[in-house]
Amino acid sequence: MDSQVFDAIRNIDDLPTLPSVAMEVLTLSRSPEVSINKISECIHKDPPLAAKVLRMANSSFYRRGSNEVDTLHRAILMMGLNEIINITTSVSVLSILPPKGSRGETIRKAFWNHCIATGLIARHIDRKLSMRSMGREFVAGLLHDIGKIILDEYFHKEYMEAHAFSIDVDCAMHEAETEVLGTTHMEIGHFLAQKWGLPEYIADVNLHHHNPDESKFKDITALISISDLLAKAKEFSFGGDRLSFVLSDQPAWHILKQMGYPVHLLDLERFTFEIEDIGEEVNRYITAVSEPGIQENVHERI
Repeated sequence: MDSQVFDAIRNIDDLPTLPSVAMEVLTLSRSPEVSINKISECIHKDPPLAAKVLRMANSSFYRRGSNEVDTLHRAILMMGLNEIINITTSVSVLSILPPKGSRGETIRKAFWNHCIATGLIARHIDRKLSMRSMGREFVAGLLHDIGKIILDEYFHKEYMEAHAFSIDVDCAMHEAETEVLGTTHMEIGHFLAQKWGLPEYIADVNLHHHNPDESKFKDITALISISDLLAKAKEFSFGGDRLSFVLSDQPAWHILKQMGYPVHLLDLERFTFEIEDIGEEVNRYITAVSEPGIQENVHERI
């Protein structure tokens, strides 16, 4: 896609970057020699990040059992390496693209509310369909629209024009982005995910959550595609997207059905009732990730 906006974003010197420790954790996660000790030692290099990860591990989203987890080592033992890596990735991205952006809190908060709701709904569906995505579904949902945040941050005027265009002509937001900006939040998100060295499935979800049939990781991309629609149906949206849809007509639905998942369990009316409290879950997650981390018991670190 030939776009001056896309080219400009690729050449921005101060484009947000993941903390070096987070990038090191992601690199370690792909190593055949990855271990609990190596991941724990790596995260400890960034004390604020370590405290935040530990706090998330003790939040209602991740905590297992009644006892507080007071060291990263114990958190990894209880939750597994994959979940700790997922938490580290999520916390790191939220730290560099916080809910309050330079353009004010309202727009950025709406973006993150939608993304968090998408991740939470994906987690509900993952459990309902026994997909066993091991936490990847929440991270993928959380990060599927990061391209929108970058477009709003660096091309706010043009992005607002695309938003208005999508409403005026009743088209999907990514179609309006193409018309006004010459690029889409999917393409920008894909570029950013690759630049940050995020797992390949996250880059794939960013690029194809509106056309999951073209994705490489079809199961998780289809899951996020459906969750994205349901989050918008629950009014977690920045607006500019059509909300009228039939779930069983969606390409994502047919992908999951063809892969053998029991999508008949996703009765829209019933499932919408089951996620009635998703707004409270979103607020709890934002509170957990925004507050300072708990103090680690350094004497019992290993």
